[in-house]
Amino acid sequence: MRLAAVTLASLALGLPAPADAAPEEGSSQGRTHRGFFVRLDGGAGYASSGTSVQGTDASVSGASGALGVAMGGAIVENLVVAADLWGDVAFSPKATVAPLQRPGSAALSLIGFGLHLTYYLMPANVYASLTPSVTGVGIVVGGVATALRSGFGAKAAIGKEWWVSDHWGLGVAGQFLFSCNQEQGAGAATWVTLAGGLAASATFN
Repeated sequence: MRLAAVTLASLALGLPAPADAAPEEGSSQGRTHRGFFVRLDGGAGYASSGTSVQGTDASVSGASGALGVAMGGAIVENLVVAADLWGDVAFSPKATVAPLQRPGSAALSLIGFGLHLTYYLMPANVYASLTPSVTGVGIVVGGVATALRSGFGAKAAIGKEWWVSDHWGLGVAGQFLFSCNQEQGAGAATWVTLAGGLAASATFN
């Protein structure tokens, strides 16, 4: 409205419209990352968890799907801080115990909750995000569940979004998930879980 008023006033006085006037708030040229923030993401990839105890290596791996939701706000323009709940579940993964190389069916899941940080490079609308998290891992091999303590992990992503309205953006990203969890009991083994893939996202900001 301000730009339109300045332009009309210039025309009424016979003056040229200002060429360097700021774009209207809400226009495609004025879209920025400020205020309330919500991002939903989901995708597919590959997950693997493994450990080594007294010369015996055990692993569970397979194709997986990931979901996440982050909610917070921009503390300064283009820098977002949010709470992030995320997870990854493997679809019919396989378990292997070496050196016997005995394959078998299994289940693998990973969940995390942490402080999400996203920084946008504008005007390209490319972002990098990192979420250090408290994590939990579920592993079942041959119908027997492995009891694991809560551990430390992280979710990281690099992506790009395209504006579809003044506050909504749709995007794609490469994601990487990590967790380190120890079995319950003295001298227990530590399982390292890794997952990665491509995800689609919908962001309100």
